[in-house]
Amino acid sequence: MTQDAISSLVRRLDTAGQTKGLMKRYYTDLRNSREEGKVMAWSYGPVPFELMRAMDIRFAHLESYGAYLAARQGQAFLKELAHRSGYSPDICSYARLTQGVHMMAQSGDTSEVRPELLIPQPDFLVAVTSCHLMANTYDFQQRQLQKPGFCIDVPFMNKWADFEEAVAHVKRQLIDFIGFLEEIKGHSFDYDRLKELMAKVKEAAMLRAYCIKMSQTHPAPMTIFDHFICLGPMHVWRGTNESVEFFKQLKAEVEYRVENKIGAIPDEKYRLYWDNLPIWFKVGRLSDKLGSLGANLIAGVYTHTYFYSHEPEKIDLDDPVGSIARELCWITWAFSNVEARTERIQKLCEDFQIDGLVMHSSRTCQPMDIGQKDMVDAIEKRLGIPGVVIDGDPTDPSYYSDAQTETRLEAFIELLASRRR
Repeated sequence: MTQDAISSLVRRLDTAGQTKGLMKRYYTDLRNSREEGKVMAWSYGPVPFELMRAMDIRFAHLESYGAYLAARQGQAFLKELAHRSGYSPDICSYARLTQGVHMMAQSGDTSEVRPELLIPQPDFLVAVTSCHLMANTYDFQQRQLQKPGFCIDVPFMNKWADFEEAVAHVKRQLIDFIGFLEEIKGHSFDYDRLKELMAKVKEAAMLRAYCIKMSQTHPAPMTIFDHFICLGPMHVWRGTNESVEFFKQLKAEVEYRVENKIGAIPDEKYRLYWDNLPIWFKVGRLSDKLGSLGANLIAGVYTHTYFYSHEPEKIDLDDPVGSIARELCWITWAFSNVEARTERIQKLCEDFQIDGLVMHSSRTCQPMDIGQKDMVDAIEKRLGIPGVVIDGDPTDPSYYSDAQTETRLEAFIELLASRRR
C-alpha cells in the first residue's frame, strides 16, 4: 500500500492545520522581541505563562521549542553542541536541545541553524520543579548566562491529603514571582489584566474539554495526534483571543463530525490509549500506520490531563493566582503518583471505551516511564484491557525504529482481533 493510500485512511481536522500558522507567529514574535523592545524569558516546565502575559513579557518555553525543532528536523546541531559540553545522550532530549540553544547563544554562531528556528537570549529565566531535570537545566543555564532567575517549587505528593497544603505552598511562591516580575518590569502587576486573561483561559479550556469528550462517541471524531497538534493554542497561546477562537472552530468541526457520524478513522475497529509524551517527529507516520489498521488512538493522560483540561469549569476568576497554583499541583500529582495515574488511565479507558493501551517508553524522559508496566498490569487485571510498550523519544530519532515500532503495533492489533474473535 502506498503512503498516499494510507493517508487517505485518516481524516485530518481542518482546524488543526491552523496550529502551524499560530506557532509560526509565536516564534516570529520571539525573534522580534529585541527590535520591539520587549522583555523576554526562557521557561522550563509548566510555567504560569499567564502571569508573564499580564506583564507583556514574551516567553520561550524550551520544551515546546524542542518539539518545534524536532517536528521541523532542526534539532541535530543543537544536540551535537550539548554533547560537546558533556551532556550524555541518555539525558532528556528536551534538556539537550535547550543546552544546545544556550551554547549557541553564548557562542553567537547561528550558521548551522535555519534563521526561522532561532530564538534570542533571555532577559531572565523561570522554571517549575515538576520536572527536576528541567529545573536543574534551568539552574545551570541561569548561572552560565548570569541572568536573573526564579524557580517555583511544586512538591511531589505521596497522598491526596497533602494536596491543599501543596497548593498553599505554590500560591505563596507565585505571589513572590509576581514581585519578581514587578522588579524586572519596573511597574506594578495588573491583577485586573490577569483576571481577563484567566477568563479566556477558562473559556478555551472548556471548549477544548468539550472536544475531548466528544471522542467518547463512536466513531471518534479526533485522534490523539489531532490533540497533540492542537496543544499549541492551549499552551503558549492560552489567555488570548486566538486561543478562544481556535477552539470555537475546533468545537464546530468536531460537532459536525459527530452529528454526521464522520470518524477520524473511517473504518474504526479499535480504540486505543496513548501513554507518555508524543514522538514529535513521527506524529504523521504513526497516525497513518494505525489508521491503516483500523485503530484510533483517542485518549491519553498527557493531552487529557495537562493544560486545564481537568475540570476547567472550576477555574476561579476571583482567585486567579490560586487557580494557577491548583493546576500546577494537579499536573505534578497526576504524573508523579503511579496509583493516581493508574486510576486516571482506568477512568479514561472506561469513559472512552478503550480496547488497548499503547505505552510509549520514552528513552530520555525517564520520570514519565515510571510504573508503566505496573500500570499495564493493573489495567489488564481491573478491566481486561491489554497493553503494548513501544520504544521512542519525544525529539531524538536515534532512539526510534519504524520497523520495530510498526511490527509491535501490528502484532498488538492482531492480539486485539484474536481476543475479539
